[in-house]
Amino acid sequence: MKSFKPSTHIHLWWLAALIIGFIAFKWDALFLPFFWDEAWVYMPAIRTMAEKGPSILPGSIEADLYTGHPLFFYFMASSWIKLWGYSHFIAHSLPMLISISLILSIYFINLSWSGSKNQALLASLLLSIQPNFLTQSSFLLIEVWLGLLFIWSFYFYFSKNWIGFSLVIILALWSKESAFCLLPCFGIIAIIEKLTHRINSKEMLNRFMAIGLLFLIGFSFFIIQKIKLGWYFFPRHANWVTLADFKWKMEVSFMSYFSSDARIYIYSAVVLVLIIGFIMRIKLPKDQKIICIGTIVFAFIFMVFASINFFSSRYLLGAHSLLLSSAAIILFSIPNTIYQTIMLILVPLFGLNNIDNSLTLNNFSDVDLSYQYLVQAELDMIQYLEEKNYVEKIHAPFLMLVNLTNPYSGFVKKGFTNISSQIESEDNTYFIKVPNEPDPKFDSVKVALNLQLEHRTSCKQGWVELYKKGTP
Repeated sequence: MKSFKPSTHIHLWWLAALIIGFIAFKWDALFLPFFWDEAWVYMPAIRTMAEKGPSILPGSIEADLYTGHPLFFYFMASSWIKLWGYSHFIAHSLPMLISISLILSIYFINLSWSGSKNQALLASLLLSIQPNFLTQSSFLLIEVWLGLLFIWSFYFYFSKNWIGFSLVIILALWSKESAFCLLPCFGIIAIIEKLTHRINSKEMLNRFMAIGLLFLIGFSFFIIQKIKLGWYFFPRHANWVTLADFKWKMEVSFMSYFSSDARIYIYSAVVLVLIIGFIMRIKLPKDQKIICIGTIVFAFIFMVFASINFFSSRYLLGAHSLLLSSAAIILFSIPNTIYQTIMLILVPLFGLNNIDNSLTLNNFSDVDLSYQYLVQAELDMIQYLEEKNYVEKIHAPFLMLVNLTNPYSGFVKKGFTNISSQIESEDNTYFIKVPNEPDPKFDSVKVALNLQLEHRTSCKQGWVELYKKGTP
């Protein structure tokens, strides 16, 4: 029996340290209420499904709650909280476990692809320092789950494990419509493999047939939805499919992938290494080259899909695990131990600075770590309102209104009944102002009604203000 030698498992120790640091960094966030789409979209649907009974069938809960999306993630999340409880910690622990699984998966999948422990560790590090990933890692949203399925779909495809590939693809297709981007991607990869003589015509046709069959299985959800509810896709979302802003959305998608959160430095380094490799005649192994090409193909298809639909930069997170894995493959294509060691030291330092920048932003979105300070300020304001027990009408912008009125948002046990969504209503006495929901009418209403600051809560740069109507 071989003895365990710590020196031979140093990369596993570093990976364990990374996971422990990740959990410690996110620990406080596990006890916070829900934020943005968590609060007004996902949690109401998940809580309702948990109470009615978890299901993957369309129409098992009101369509307005799940907006026509495939229901596997809702099924999984509702089963989780039904089994373990409805606390913030329990709800947030599921996405945290998925996120930890993604970090570990990236390590072991990249180790399988490259045979390099350094490269595998770099890939996990590159994901773990991304503010968008760190932010969403505790959100009960679907993007990290998709990222996990996407990278396993690539692993099973290139391992020729067709059972694993089929299961992962079906789970992805039954989780969200954007997962259908995988199918044309693998079709294109099969064509590339045929053109490069990695597979023959028969194998390519077999893969096309398999992809077609998986499409039918995945699309069965929408067929059942059409039979039960009369439409394939949620009508409101279907109306948002347009080419009107395609160019702008593609530009934003490109920036989100390759520039935002200082990723421009990572991908600039990738380009530089490719140039150096070309000069030094360093070639990637064919398997790794196909993986990198496939990743770019998938990212492009994913960008196109996002650009013809309702757009949010968080939707793109699913492809980052693949892109950063390919970046790690290319960055460590230079087989120099000193260079690789320096990179493994510099990346965490770069990441700490990157994370600090996100924490200190005055922007509060669902891809910025600063969100937690706004959530805390909102929680403090709501606790203040509960103590004061105002009976007068209080205007609140949409997301804050949800926090105040829907117990499933995690801020209140019993929703307020005196909240107004109309800022110009004459019935309003109090007005809430939050930095992530600016209202162009607020300043004019403030002057017209002589609004006076009644109370302000803050947590670092996050803040919420309560104004009271003044005397004329």
